[in-house]
Amino acid sequence: MTVDIETRWMSDYNRKEARTAFSQPGIRYSQAESLIKSLMQDDKFRDLSLVERKRVTERILAEIKGRMMEDIVLLETKLSKKNCEVFRLQFAIGEFDMVVFDPEEETCEIYEIKHSDKIVLQQCRHLLDKQKCEDTAFRYGTIIGKYVIYRGATTSLVQAGVSTQEDVAYLNVEEYLKKL
Repeated sequence: MTVDIETRWMSDYNRKEARTAFSQPGIRYSQAESLIKSLMQDDKFRDLSLVERKRVTERILAEIKGRMMEDIVLLETKLSKKNCEVFRLQFAIGEFDMVVFDPEEETCEIYEIKHSDKIVLQQCRHLLDKQKCEDTAFRYGTIIGKYVIYRGATTSLVQAGVSTQEDVAYLNVEEYLKKL
């Protein structure tokens, strides 16, 4: 029902945490819907304008959907890449949502996972951060790919006409999961 996904900290090699991923993400969504229903019963929440109530409930659902998508991608990747270590990598500021580290090959791939279907340069700012990439390569080997998994069409920053010093591949989440 649940699988722990490790979070490693770049600043403290000994610090390790785990985030519980639900193998049945519908449970989490159901919990979110229950939270919103209970929120609607709250007197203070009902005192907010319709616009504010809608903004808050949409934000809650968007956050839950994003977390569900991260959990699904992390879980399925971990289950399919048995020879690799799959984890989240936390920096003092920012994180890589997923690192797939192959200790035998001394390589890794770094990922951001976004619930969006739009390409926005801000989504891959950590992937393009030279210091974060150098630190990751030092610890986990050569970075052989930088990816954003999202709900839009598979493409890249260059193909999308976004000018950067290096390219980042954008992978459709459904296509990514089917290839695992």
